[in-house]
Amino acid sequence: MRALCFAAVLAISVSMSFLQLGFVSIAPFGARLCYAMGLLIPIVVGSLLLGAWLGALGGLLSAVAMCVHAWLEPLNIVEKCLVLIVPPVFVALFTLVGLVAGLLFSVALRNEPSGINRHLLLVGACIVPAIAATIVFDVSVRAGIYATFFTLTELGSPPAQVVCDLVLMACATLVCDYVAMRWYERRQYMGVRTIVRTQMIVVLAVVFVATLAACFVAITRADRKDAYRSMQSTLAYVRDQCLGRWARVEKLEATGELGKLSSDAQRAIADDVSVRSAVEEYSQDLGTLVIVRDGVVFCSNNNAYPAGEVFRDAFGQDGTEFVASLARTASMEQTLMVNAVDRTELAYACGVAVDDDCYVLMERGFSSVFDHRRETMAGATLVAIAMIAVTYYLGSRLLQKVLIGPIDRTNASLEQIVHGDLEVILSETGSVEFASLSAEINETVDRLKGWIGEAERRMESELAAARAIQESALPTVFPSIPDAFELYASMEPAREVGGDFYDFFMLDDHTVGFLVADVSGKGVPAALFMMRAKNELASRMQSGIDLLEAMMLTNEHLCEGNDALTFVTVWAATFDWSTNTLTFVNAGHNEPLLLRDGRWEWLRGSDGPIMGFSEFAVFEKRTLTLAANDELLLFTDGVTEAMNADSKQYREARLKELVEQNVELAPRDLDAAIRADLATWAAGAEQSDDITILVFRVC
Repeated sequence: MRALCFAAVLAISVSMSFLQLGFVSIAPFGARLCYAMGLLIPIVVGSLLLGAWLGALGGLLSAVAMCVHAWLEPLNIVEKCLVLIVPPVFVALFTLVGLVAGLLFSVALRNEPSGINRHLLLVGACIVPAIAATIVFDVSVRAGIYATFFTLTELGSPPAQVVCDLVLMACATLVCDYVAMRWYERRQYMGVRTIVRTQMIVVLAVVFVATLAACFVAITRADRKDAYRSMQSTLAYVRDQCLGRWARVEKLEATGELGKLSSDAQRAIADDVSVRSAVEEYSQDLGTLVIVRDGVVFCSNNNAYPAGEVFRDAFGQDGTEFVASLARTASMEQTLMVNAVDRTELAYACGVAVDDDCYVLMERGFSSVFDHRRETMAGATLVAIAMIAVTYYLGSRLLQKVLIGPIDRTNASLEQIVHGDLEVILSETGSVEFASLSAEINETVDRLKGWIGEAERRMESELAAARAIQESALPTVFPSIPDAFELYASMEPAREVGGDFYDFFMLDDHTVGFLVADVSGKGVPAALFMMRAKNELASRMQSGIDLLEAMMLTNEHLCEGNDALTFVTVWAATFDWSTNTLTFVNAGHNEPLLLRDGRWEWLRGSDGPIMGFSEFAVFEKRTLTLAANDELLLFTDGVTEAMNADSKQYREARLKELVEQNVELAPRDLDAAIRADLATWAAGAEQSDDITILVFRVC
């Protein structure tokens, strides 16, 4: 981007020089107030974007380009005087402007200001370069050898020029800063399309300006050639008139009539017949014609060359030699002339020899030579704009077809692959690069499918082993002691392995312990924590200590090293059938349903804190006396929160309604009835959580 910016700034600077926009005269009401230095715009933009040293280099190269242009085709006397008479000062001026502007910009922006402060600092940084440029410009022009032709009105007002240059630099700086800031903010979100099109716009803008500069140079050369041919034709006509009329005078002399007159009279007649009428008839708007004979102006259509004046005094010390040189070489050279409104301007001069002592000089001012250049450039500009617009459109379409389209399709396919669709096949064959990329992506996906298949088979094998281990850890032989109790339980994980578990065990010859638990999360992590919690709780309950103490100790151990903050809800109980006493502790688990006197009711008010989350949790032990045929239904939230295809939950009300309709079912049959109703409710929807059920009946 830095290289592109530098090349663009330099190309615009050179193009502005050859478009004669380096110095633009501002002349409202017919009085030239100042020269706006348009060349300052790309220089300060380069200094802002690229820094002081590259800004100075840009100023140096821009000044060199301006010198080349002034040598080939200066815009006016000011440019010729400033650039060609004092070129070191001119080059130093723009180099210094680039360097100083870059340094001031870096100082102004070092704390990364924003808003109005940033704008004011940038404008303030332009003040010093604007003043320096104006001072050097004014002093250099006045120091030139053509300074005697100027008046203060022609040179302009330095304060007005400072303001003009400051406005140009400030506007260019603020616009450039805004565009650069927006680019900097959005660059990380830009796609290839935006980046390439932006750079294409920059390149086409440079091409546009360069094209205009080339057209301007071509039109200038064509107008200059036309002017040369026209001037040579006019000079030939005047010379032929002189020679023709002199020939007629010679005929008069041959007849003897002219010899009767005095020599002065004869010479006056010859001169008058030869040139005076031909010169005075020529309009000064088309150029200046001067007849020089024996180093004296004989006649002219311009008051700047009065008849009878020594030509050297009117034109310069080497005036006669200059005209003679033009006549010998038949060339056209730059000079100065006083135009019809008595203003000095650059002009082109041609000369022709009538005889050894007589020459005809013709001068045409720039305004006359390039009279139609503006209209021609307007047409060329419109054509260039149309061509650039068509080029951009066709380039964008080509970019879309050749580059952006394949990239978008490739990205879309890659997005499908990233989201798991490994059946996507890329088939971009518009170029060798995209064909190779498609083949490599397809090969990578094929290998990935092989690796995934192998990993899935390995994982399935490992999960099957884990499930077998987990299932083996859950008791599958359910006790049924006549005149005591009957128990049945089941667990169905949502994945290969789950976090729910149940357990039961004999504590002594008249007490049984049982529990249902639900570990947070799913899959292997939950299963590992489930095994730990099950072993911890079962071993403590079977150790003979009080149920509440067993829960407290288990909670403390589960909190140790639990950085993942995994927790478990537990409903644990012991039943002594010798006294029909049920002792239970609820650690944040779903409250169970209790069948008593032929009615199912919720065993409310027994909830407590979860286990594994805080070692300071306090649990509460409760007791309940059960009678024959009383029944407990324990379950995990996978039952009540089971989803159907409409994402609706099974809920407690439906569970209670179901068990109320099946009061007489044995524990195993009640478990089956609940699972069948859950399957009917889900209607094929994926199981969202582990489902665990434990039914305990007092006999």
